[in-house]
Amino acid sequence: MKDFIESAVVAIGTLFLICVVVLGLGFISYKGYEFYAPRYRAVENKVFKESEQYNDGMVRDLENLQLEYISADQAHKDVMKAIILHRFSVYDENRLPYNLRSFYIQLREGKL
Repeated sequence: MKDFIESAVVAIGTLFLICVVVLGLGFISYKGYEFYAPRYRAVENKVFKESEQYNDGMVRDLENLQLEYISADQAHKDVMKAIILHRFSVYDENRLPYNLRSFYIQLREGKL
């Protein structure tokens, strides 16, 4: 009987120790994710914004908006201006071709 109790205590202790180790490793994994995930996302975001597809898409988007702005009546131009300024406020204007950069700056400064 004494051997059975000792074996049961050892088994329960081993099970408890395994649970503590598993939970501890899970917590360490969580803390690692908490620390590194924002850094990974920041790098992914930077890589995305440096990509050719993103920059070509932004240039094409502004070209299309410029054409729409030029052909719009005054009421629509006010709305278009707000859309263009909002959409491109986060984009580096130095990446734009000269004609689009000029258009964007004139629009931003109220010259159009």
